[in-house]
Amino acid sequence: MSKSEGKKIAIRFSDRVMGNLEILPKLPFIVGKFVNLFGFYGASSTYSSYYPSNAFDGSTSSMWYTRTTGEQWIQVSTVRPIRLGGFRWYLGSSYRPKDFKVQGSDDGVNWTDLFTGTSEDTAGWKEYYWQYSDAYLYHRWTITTRYSSYLYLYEIEAFVHDEKAMKITGLQRDFVGGELKEVDYAIKKIEHHPTEENTLLITLHDNYQEAFDEVEGAITIQYKGQLGNLIGYGGAVEDFTVGFYPTELISSPNPGIEERLTVGVNTTTILIPITY
Repeated sequence: MSKSEGKKIAIRFSDRVMGNLEILPKLPFIVGKFVNLFGFYGASSTYSSYYPSNAFDGSTSSMWYTRTTGEQWIQVSTVRPIRLGGFRWYLGSSYRPKDFKVQGSDDGVNWTDLFTGTSEDTAGWKEYYWQYSDAYLYHRWTITTRYSSYLYLYEIEAFVHDEKAMKITGLQRDFVGGELKEVDYAIKKIEHHPTEENTLLITLHDNYQEAFDEVEGAITIQYKGQLGNLIGYGGAVEDFTVGFYPTELISSPNPGIEERLTVGVNTTTILIPITY
């Protein structure tokens, strides 16, 4: 049978643990660095060959440029979900944005507001930070007003976290025969287990890649007490690192190979691989 699911992890403690579990996957707030976002780029409009990818290419000499009036947006969709704690953009000597908002989405259709602000009418890097952000596949910057008729954006860099309060990692390959590399799985939520006492239930992001269904070796869960908010009867929960080998994942059919599933006493379903 093929491995599948790999979306939930339960950690049992010797006593009850408490804390603000809703924000635990989003901690810390301000510990990180600015990075370029790689993925697929888009914009509401573009003038000539000043494509939206220019605003994410690591150079302050190239730019995204639009002459279209009204609200305009630029966005990036990354391969894996990413949690932003802020961003900075580089503005030139003219045609600068004024009021703007930053949004996140998992499907590119339904958007959640992460931050709204007003950019100064001066050149150079402008930095902005926020709290309590979830991980998203899409991030969009919408400029609602501007200081001039046109709009130039030279560069956008995301503020991401070097460390996390709760981190889950494992070794996987992006494709068969690919390089084995460490995956830092995006956590969707942490909650008290509905049936098990003294147990936290961790659910990974909905994105199909955020699962340890093809992990090789152990899954490692690391908690840093200095960054987190878990509390036990004896005080704050200290750092811990635990690992396990996921050998009993939920089985499901794999259309890439032939499999036989017994679904009844006298019934067998045969799955035949097909070529698209």
